[in-house]
Amino acid sequence: MKSIQPPSIFNDVMGPVMRGPSSSHTAAAHRIGRIIRQAYKPNFTKVIVRFDRASSLATTYLSQGSALGLAGGLLGLKITDAEIINYERHLENNNFNIEYIITDIENKHPNAYQITVQYQDREDLNILAISTGGGMFEILEWDEFKVSIIGNFIEYLLFVKKDSANQTPEIERFLRSKISDLKLYKSLDLNGNILLNIKSGSSLSKQIDALSVPKEISWQLIELTPVIPVPSISTISLPFNSVHEMLELASRKNLSLSDLAIMYEMSHTGLDADIIIQKMEEIVLIVKGSIDEGLKGTCYDDRILGPQSTLIKKAEKKSIIQSTINSKIIAYTSAIMEVKSSMGLIVAIPTAGSCGVVGGALFGSIQEKDFSLKHMVRAFLAAGITGVFIADSYTFSAEEGGCQVETGSGSAMAAAGLVELNGGTAKQAIDAASMALQNLLGIVCDPVAVRVEVPCLGKNIMAATNALNSSLMALAGYDPVVPYNETIDAMKTVGEALPSSLCCTGLGGLAQTPSGKCLYKKYNNAQKV
Repeated sequence: MKSIQPPSIFNDVMGPVMRGPSSSHTAAAHRIGRIIRQAYKPNFTKVIVRFDRASSLATTYLSQGSALGLAGGLLGLKITDAEIINYERHLENNNFNIEYIITDIENKHPNAYQITVQYQDREDLNILAISTGGGMFEILEWDEFKVSIIGNFIEYLLFVKKDSANQTPEIERFLRSKISDLKLYKSLDLNGNILLNIKSGSSLSKQIDALSVPKEISWQLIELTPVIPVPSISTISLPFNSVHEMLELASRKNLSLSDLAIMYEMSHTGLDADIIIQKMEEIVLIVKGSIDEGLKGTCYDDRILGPQSTLIKKAEKKSIIQSTINSKIIAYTSAIMEVKSSMGLIVAIPTAGSCGVVGGALFGSIQEKDFSLKHMVRAFLAAGITGVFIADSYTFSAEEGGCQVETGSGSAMAAAGLVELNGGTAKQAIDAASMALQNLLGIVCDPVAVRVEVPCLGKNIMAATNALNSSLMALAGYDPVVPYNETIDAMKTVGEALPSSLCCTGLGGLAQTPSGKCLYKKYNNAQKV
């Protein structure tokens, strides 16, 4: 059963707003936990989580925040709340524990969660979920039923026992006759019991209450509310479905890339343009706040690197280096990454592991006196629609495609945003994105001590400065030769060829150097792998 919607700028690309080292680990796990918490009365006695021994999660679930995120979601702690750092103490106060088991599981997705939830007053709940990158997730199995839950709808899970199965067609007819904003999927378990998964962009409580079900029918209903920023509408009619169609529309109507982004998100969410701009303003200001906080200097005990971003200004004052756009981009990119590593508030654009690229490049390229919130919002929107095509065709998850899908994607998005910021056309922005991504194909993900710090910081800086150079090339008229959509396809081919040891497992590259192994022992003594 597949119900995945086209990607959204706010849900899939520009976010989430979060604390934690990794969006694909911390934020996705948090959202999975929030769904579980909604399902039944949250009187858990124990939660058992199984990871496949060959998966990325087997080596990174502690260091990259899966344990923190899942616990926070189960406990009802917001991922923006600084208190989520103290999740272990909250678990003790709530009298349940989470056990992690590294074993062999059937689903071999690198970010697969096989979860058993034990309750005081009901049977266990068994869930299979995957993290798909950038904080997005999908629940694939609910007990023995196949589902597709990604947290973007108000959902109702209506379970009907096998002996009442002949009544489900009547229930379906009633629902379809009363509700227009509706998606309805049916699934059977091995015993012939039925699950009707009802999805809508608005609450259906009144219609569900009006559902006349004979008393002899054995059924159960669960309501789930959205856990991602912008709920979807059930019927989406996009203004374009490919890069080629988008650029044709831009040429025909003389639209900028940010105009196209607003048009796309309006059709996807049903929101009007003013609300979309307001939502992006909030993101821009959070990114600016992360830069300001990082430049003051950050600290956090469980961290390899101390503050680095402050070193740029010190070196400029001593005339060791010159103050340039490039040095400013380095400082700003570092500042955002350091806030992430100190559990501060960041926006994962398009992931937490690459959160420094877009903000560092866009803010670093302008003088403070020239800052215009309106123009910066437009640049971020342009970056967002550029990322949509990657989300739609492939992934932002380094566990699947290496660091090229994180910092490489961020660089493409930043390059397009820079062209928008400098008054370039939609075609020039997409050309810049293609060149930026071409330059970074094949970058591996080899985090030292399985922490999102080294070499992640350097790769973010490389991606941000690459974005600047690519935007200048595009504005000057350089030919990208390979179109953006084909470059994305090439990235997917390269990613599929990368061994798992180079896809965020910490089992290859710099992570396996003598220094890397030494740091692993230092920072991961308590982790069981």
